[in-house]
Amino acid sequence: MSTTPVLQFAPAALERDQAAAYVSLGISTFERLVQARRAPLPRMFPDTRRVAWLRSELDAWLLGLPPSNLLPPENTGAPKRSRKTKAQIIAQQVAPNAQTA
Repeated sequence: MSTTPVLQFAPAALERDQAAAYVSLGISTFERLVQARRAPLPRMFPDTRRVAWLRSELDAWLLGLPPSNLLPPENTGAPKRSRKTKAQIIAQQVAPNAQTA
């Protein structure tokens, strides 16, 4: 009885939508950068019309991008500090072991 091994690894070549998602860009933005030759060009598979981007080339391209001095946008999904009311702060100071609602 033979079993087929299940390989769990990232693909070396990515299709257009996968490549765009991999570099955190929308498909149209990614295509525009590729057409302007500001992003890696896809590779063509022999004897087919299929093309794909090499993950290693996308990684190298990302590492070559200049660092940004801009902060992320305000709404990044990061957890925000909870704002306690004055009454909650006083209640916590009076009874630090009591749970507040």
